[in-house]
Amino acid sequence: MTELMGGWETASMSLRNRLWMAPLKTGFGTPEGRITERHLNFYGRIARGGIGLILVEPVPVRLDGREHPRQLAANLGDSVIELGRIVKAVHAEGAKVGLHLNHAGRAANPKASGMEPVAPSFCRCPARGHDARELGPEEIEEIIHGFGSAAAVAEAAGFDLVEVQAGHGYLLSQFLDPKLNRREDIYGKNRRFFAEKVLQAVRQATGLPVSMRVTMNNPDSRDETRRMKGMLKLAAEIGVSFIHASMGDACTNPPWYYHHGALPDAPQERALKLIRSLTGLPLVAAGRMGDYGRAKRFLENGTVDAVALGRPLVADPDLPLKWSRGAFEDVLECGYCLQGCLAGVVKGEGLSCVVNPAVGKAPPPPPKRKRRTLVAGAGPAGLSAALELWRQGHGVIVAEAAPEAGGLFRAAPLSPGKDAMRRPLRSLLHAVERAEIPVVYNQAVDEAFLKKVHPEVLIWAAGGEARVPRMEAIQGVPSMTAREYYLEGKKIAGERVLVLGGGMVGVEAAEKLALEGREVVVVEMLSELSRDMDPLTRKMLFRRLKALDSVTLHTDTMVERVDEKGVTLNTPSGRKTIPPVDAVLVAVGFGARPVPPALEALVPKCWTIGDARLPRNLVEAVREGYEVGAAL
Repeated sequence: MTELMGGWETASMSLRNRLWMAPLKTGFGTPEGRITERHLNFYGRIARGGIGLILVEPVPVRLDGREHPRQLAANLGDSVIELGRIVKAVHAEGAKVGLHLNHAGRAANPKASGMEPVAPSFCRCPARGHDARELGPEEIEEIIHGFGSAAAVAEAAGFDLVEVQAGHGYLLSQFLDPKLNRREDIYGKNRRFFAEKVLQAVRQATGLPVSMRVTMNNPDSRDETRRMKGMLKLAAEIGVSFIHASMGDACTNPPWYYHHGALPDAPQERALKLIRSLTGLPLVAAGRMGDYGRAKRFLENGTVDAVALGRPLVADPDLPLKWSRGAFEDVLECGYCLQGCLAGVVKGEGLSCVVNPAVGKAPPPPPKRKRRTLVAGAGPAGLSAALELWRQGHGVIVAEAAPEAGGLFRAAPLSPGKDAMRRPLRSLLHAVERAEIPVVYNQAVDEAFLKKVHPEVLIWAAGGEARVPRMEAIQGVPSMTAREYYLEGKKIAGERVLVLGGGMVGVEAAEKLALEGREVVVVEMLSELSRDMDPLTRKMLFRRLKALDSVTLHTDTMVERVDEKGVTLNTPSGRKTIPPVDAVLVAVGFGARPVPPALEALVPKCWTIGDARLPRNLVEAVREGYEVGAAL
């Protein structure tokens, strides 16, 4: 039986297991596209965790194919030396490394390149909201040459493999699509000709093994199947060594492009089985492969020959070593939420993660001396701080006022489409348990407890203070907070519910209530709903809400009064009254909860972190806890 974690001998290379790292945009580069220490820390750390082969983040072969402002380059005068630094860092830890080459075509970012996006024919990228002009024949030849030149750079830099991006709605796949390629020259009459010339240029430029990335949007489409069959046949004829398969299109199908956690598994399984039936080349599957049982099943039933992991390795670089030891519960699991791995890159902060705040960072120096520390609050910020304090060798106790740990993180998996968030929450709690960090439940940190524990340092992570609107405006209608609804298990009575607050919590609660069969009215005083969500998750949520006739959304609106007669609203068009509701769910957010001065006076050193300092998102809370723990 083929072993996932056993050695893999192929016709072109030898790997220590059947795990690849998929190419992920890190946002760690300089504006010129040079390597930084964050790259070396990131790739070196993942190689140390036991991965077989790392595909370095996408590298554009020409400037107008760039996707973000800090993307690495392969066409600088010293690119061989620059990229070679990553190769040395990976090889030093026993892993192989490949360079992923791409031109984004219409999906390129004009703000990153300063140039107009290009495509086979004039077209638009719906997801990115811009047009792309048609490439001239000379430009096409330059791009083909660019792929060959970048492949030569990869070989000179010491890479073990080159991968050509021929999927995900990027330039090669755009030439294959008759809707996007309406050319009348050879590149339009034979839509595979561009891909053929690119692959030939790469094969001629290097003796390295070549991998080809392919994707599908709809495995049930005959047209897509026909195009896939032609590309796989071409790959075999030209001498491609591996097929690396995923799903999605950067311009037309972002949810599958990012393999969002809310998506079903079945379409991907059908796509992989179809691709397997069309090629005898070694097949590597990418996209939510961080579940050992799922990856093993694909391997054992012959669907794939290896799997590629992206975000699961960001969450836990040691995943391969833990899988090889059978320590599956010890893995810090990815929830495919995109809150750090996508949002951080888009914002220019670089790759991050909700359970691994150390992404791209060098290990912190050891503390000058060990201290007795008390963490007040077992939410994500407090748990992150406790874990880093423990790693640094400090004595640490966590006190939690509630009967269980997790804080607001516990609410995340309870909303529709977010069940995968149970994975990182469970992992974080298990990490604290495995470290045997003492956690005292049902214990608020007050003066008596401080005097009993007598810590040298207090980390105040008690969470934010729930904001409550003027309750005198609500008369004769039962109400509760979102915290009571999600975390305390209180039931909402009646068939019609008013949700006060249209942030992430309020709108997700509205969907949950609607799916329970209730009629829901959401009122938000700002002009935009769910501004605190990442854009892709937000778009998916509102697409689902649009299909629910039982949800009504109001923006720029204030609630003046709620009683048995109805709900009086102050809207942009004036005051109006809507039919009565049976209950009110208050989801207007949180405010800071500073440490009481009386407590601060009892300890030599005090830090306030997480929502207690300033309500923010999960990534920021976990990162802040880590940074405080590392700085002590």
